[in-house]
Formats: sequence, C-alpha cells, structure tokens
Amino acid sequence: MSCCLLSVRANAQAWCTNATLNGTYFYLVNGPILSTSGASPWAELGKFTADGKGNVSGGQSFASLAGGTGTYTFTGTYSLQADCTGTLTLSYSGSTPNQTYFIQLAQEGQSAFFAFSSPHEVVGGHIYPAASRGTSQCGNTSFSGSYGYLFAGVIYPITSGAYYSNEGQVVTDGKGNISSSGYANIGAGAFSFAANGTYSISGDCSGTVQLTSATGTSNFAIALAEGGRVLFMDTDPGNTVSGTAELQLVQSVLPQFVFGGAWYSALYFTNTTGADVSFWLYFTADDGTPLAVPALGGASMQVTVPALGSAIVEAPNGGTQSQGYATFVLPAGVSGYGVFRQIVPGRTNQEAVVPFATANANSSTMVFDDTISVTGVAIANAGPAAASISITVWDNNGTVLGTSTVTLQPNHNTTGVLSGFPGLSGVSGHRGRVQFAATSGNVAVLGLRFTGGAVTSIPATQP
Repeated sequence: MSCCLLSVRANAQAWCTNATLNGTYFYLVNGPILSTSGASPWAELGKFTADGKGNVSGGQSFASLAGGTGTYTFTGTYSLQADCTGTLTLSYSGSTPNQTYFIQLAQEGQSAFFAFSSPHEVVGGHIYPAASRGTSQCGNTSFSGSYGYLFAGVIYPITSGAYYSNEGQVVTDGKGNISSSGYANIGAGAFSFAANGTYSISGDCSGTVQLTSATGTSNFAIALAEGGRVLFMDTDPGNTVSGTAELQLVQSVLPQFVFGGAWYSALYFTNTTGADVSFWLYFTADDGTPLAVPALGGASMQVTVPALGSAIVEAPNGGTQSQGYATFVLPAGVSGYGVFRQIVPGRTNQEAVVPFATANANSSTMVFDDTISVTGVAIANAGPAAASISITVWDNNGTVLGTSTVTLQPNHNTTGVLSGFPGLSGVSGHRGRVQFAATSGNVAVLGLRFTGGAVTSIPATQP
C-alpha cells in the first residue's frame, strides 16, 4: 500500500485549474501504520508526472514498513477546483486497492505538503518539483557540493525496533564520489561517524547512494528536487529511515563581467546582519582562465561588508575590452546586484542593473521582445563539468521559433545576440520566451535588451 496525499504550495487567491499541477514531482512521506498489535513506521519515496489535464502517469515509489521493503507503480487522475482544493485518485499495480486523496494546492505547484489519515494510517510529508521539470536532464554533475542533512526513523536490530536519527554533512564531487560525516543516535546510544562511497544520478533526477563506514555499508534511493534539495530513503531491509539534505553553500554568479572598450561593471553588496562579513570574489574569463582585473589587483579579492552596511566592487572603463563572469558565495544576510554601464562619447551613458544568478542551476528562462529591440545574452557554466545547453525559443503564441545547442567546457562563458545563435535567426521581429536547459552540467544566463542607444536588463528565472 502507498500512503501519500499531495498539497502543493498555492497562491492566496483562488485561481487553480488542473493545469496548475503540471510536471514531474518527487515526494517523501512517513508516519505510523496502525494495527491491533500497535503502530509500525512507514516511509515512502516516490515520483509521478501530472500532465496539467487531470492525468497522472509514471508513478513509482520505494517504501518501507517496519523494515520490510517494497516497490510500487501507479497511474491516476486528479481534479482541482478554483479554490485550489481537489481530489487525486491513484490506481496501483498488483493487489493494492485504488485510493483517493484530498489535495490542497498553492503557489503554482512549486512545493507541497501532504497528509492522509484513515482508521489505520496517519502519515504526512512533502512534495517537490523534480530538478529536471523542464527539458533539462540530470546526471552526476547535478549532485555536487556540500549538503547538510537530517535522517530519522526506526531500525530493526531487535524485534521491537529502535528509534534512530542522524544529522551531518555529505560532500559530493559531481563525478560520482561522496563522503559523509555526522552524529547518529540509536536507542539510548549516540556516536559520531565518517563514511565514503559512490552515487549515480539518472536523467530523471532519481539515483542511488552507497556509503561505507566502520559499522558497515548503507544504501539509499535519492531524488534531486528543484532548489538544491535532495530526498533520501534508506533501501536496506530492516530500516525505515528517510530524510532530506540541502545545499550548505550556494554559489552565486554574475554571468557577465566586462570592462574596457566602452564598458564599466560594478557589483553592489549589502549586509543586513549586525556583524561584519567577508567573502571571496572570483573573476573568470570566457575561456575558463582567471580574469585579471587591473583596478582590483588580480583575478580574485576578498570583500568585506560592514554590519548593516554596503560595499561596491568596480571595474572601470579603460583600455581594450576584457570580459568573463564573477562567482562568489554570499554569507547569510548579504544580497546585491550588478551594474553595467556603456560609455560612448557624445551620448548619455547607458546603465543596466542585473540580478545575480545561481551557479548550480540546470535551466534558466526569460521573456524577450525583438520587435523593437535586440536581445543579447551571456551564458555561463561555472560548474566542474562540461555543459551541453539546449536553447528553445517560443513566440508569444507558444509556437517554437527555433532551437540551438551550446556546449561550454567547465568554467567557460559565451556571449552573443540571441538571434545570432545557430538555428535562432527566426527570433528577429518576434517576442516570446526562451529557455536555456543544461542536459548536462550547469547554466546561468543574463539577458540584455538593446533599443537604439539604450540598454536595459532582462530578468531570467531559475528553478
């Protein structure tokens, strides 16, 4: 049996339709299953696809009940009301009966809480959009960085089981290697540990992890969700343990940093905390080599932002044009933006304010208008692996105007006019939407709009 009820984070105003629930989602649920002999722990990690038309397909899950494991497949239907309530009916393979759940949606399906209660089940959990909800695919490079995690559940070294919790850190290299360290509690005992192992991520963002420590080997099913969150489920018989991990440090990127040749760039930072903070800022040229900024004394620098204060980093116009991108990890409480200034004699200087992007995203989308302007883009791969980036452009009626592919080596960047990329000449004279999706590696995009002598920025959205 499978115990899960969706509730996708919804908008305060009533506007929902079946189209609101659309895409591929992962869920993690746990809670007690009741019987005459008492309560047994249940945990389940699953995936399904909603088509935006009331149909569910591709449902599959791994579950554990009191240490006994099983897998399930399912399809289903759903119906949503304008107030974002509705029902979900799932049809399971095998002898498991169909089940109908109540749904409460919110905020365009970007997150989900769910709960289900019956005379024998009291379970709840969370649902997240898969990291590959767009046309991008996941791979080992999609799971890279330092993550904090918390697992909890029950393990069964003895008949009655022992409550278990485990918190710590996992570090992945984007190449299939993983290490872990933390602090575990089991029954009345507690201990620290360290483990090493391997992982594998499939194109649909599901995968497996195997970790070996002094106490033995543990196996997990995992799922990569949007926003750098990872869902874990212990797949070893005898364990009903699950949890989540989240990125500890999220690298930010300004996908273009240009100076000289009539261009000036600056980065502004503000600190909302009550203590001074410092972090490192790195500049990389389009070809992946360090980009020396003469005015800043090199290709990297330490930025200090006073408590409740602000700071600016400037690369003035002078000499021939040099360009690349900037990366940094912002401390908690620090935010900012970039500024480009075009300086042409005899004309008023033109500026564009641009937001920072997340370096480890695998897709980016923006709206363009080439009926009265020209769209320029900067595309950065600040990750450790080569990125194959698929570009798809739709007009304002949803018709595909063209597609293109860009391959960027690790730490490389490219810039150009959107309509100048191979296969995208049809962009000229149209307005619409463009998506940059990394089928491998990472992508961050910055858009600029040139109208006559004026230049403005185009905000890009990331998962």
